[in-house]
Amino acid sequence: MAKHDFEKFMVRNAVVDMPPMADKPLNSPFVAGGKDLMNAIQGAVPNFALYYVLRGGMFMEPPHYHGNDEYLMFISSNPHDMKNLGAVVQIGFGEEWTKVEFSTSTLVLFPKGIQHCPIHVKTMERPFLFGHFWPMTIEQDFLPGK
Repeated sequence: MAKHDFEKFMVRNAVVDMPPMADKPLNSPFVAGGKDLMNAIQGAVPNFALYYVLRGGMFMEPPHYHGNDEYLMFISSNPHDMKNLGAVVQIGFGEEWTKVEFSTSTLVLFPKGIQHCPIHVKTMERPFLFGHFWPMTIEQDFLPGK
């Protein structure tokens, strides 16, 4: 494939393997935009990840917050029923870990400074897509919860 000027705006094969955390991983390899992967694109400051959640269980992130808004996406993998997530997910909000549960494709906003997590996939019928992102011009920070 011939190179041209527009290649500078692309990163090909943008899949990152997750480090093994258990005999049976919770999620697939993922597509992510972070500093290391996006160094090839001058001026890009993204922070996002997208991957398949493969089984029930707890996400690895402890309760935390950010100095910026963060968005989460829980998306059905069934193209014939995009509303049904195929799983029951529970998210903890705030320092009291107020539990919110859903089983549909759901978008979540955590405003700047709102503590969030843990995320628990309580039941699963089939894998689903999970992603997070925040505004592309904001540097990433991850601050431990209280």
